[in-house]
Amino acid sequence: MRDALPLLTGRPDRPARTIGVTVAAAALLTLSACAGPRTVSHVSSQNDVFNYVITSSLPLDVIGNPFSGAPDAVVAAATAQGMSGNVNGRSLTFIPTMETDGPEHPGYRTVVFVSGGGVVPGPELCAGTVTAETVKGGTLHASAALCDGAEMVAWAEGWGGPVPAMPDSGYAALMNQLADAVFKRERDYDRDGNDGWPG
Repeated sequence: MRDALPLLTGRPDRPARTIGVTVAAAALLTLSACAGPRTVSHVSSQNDVFNYVITSSLPLDVIGNPFSGAPDAVVAAATAQGMSGNVNGRSLTFIPTMETDGPEHPGYRTVVFVSGGGVVPGPELCAGTVTAETVKGGTLHASAALCDGAEMVAWAEGWGGPVPAMPDSGYAALMNQLADAVFKRERDYDRDGNDGWPG
């Protein structure tokens, strides 16, 4: 039989307080980890989009600017930079358009809507019927769609924390996740191990 544990001396509340602080700190870290951007894919392409988007770059229309300290051109550049790079294993560069071409744009394009609350569904983004909101601040929301003319191929939405004055690393992370959410890959089409762009 084990000897009985010795009684605590001094301040008996010290161990409990230490444990309580440790638990509280762990909970805070957990909440912080969960506070990052979130995305949801609503409609994915029936096929791997990379099998028929045969270019390594796509035009990008950016609608909306909830940032109080950033001009529209800065927001468009930050959106393109955040989305560009390794998108689900493929290299893809988004090029912001100075003037949105809308559904008249020949071929594929990506449309992103950014606001301080609320999103626009993919079909409306591709139809070209969305107007930019002028309200600054709020909670960061965004939706993005891959369009073929006025037809929607895939779309997703995402959200983050409070809108900062300027696009920051949190915004870049949201755009990065949003690109992955829109350009989801059908892994069954990648069994040949070819990670290059189709020619």
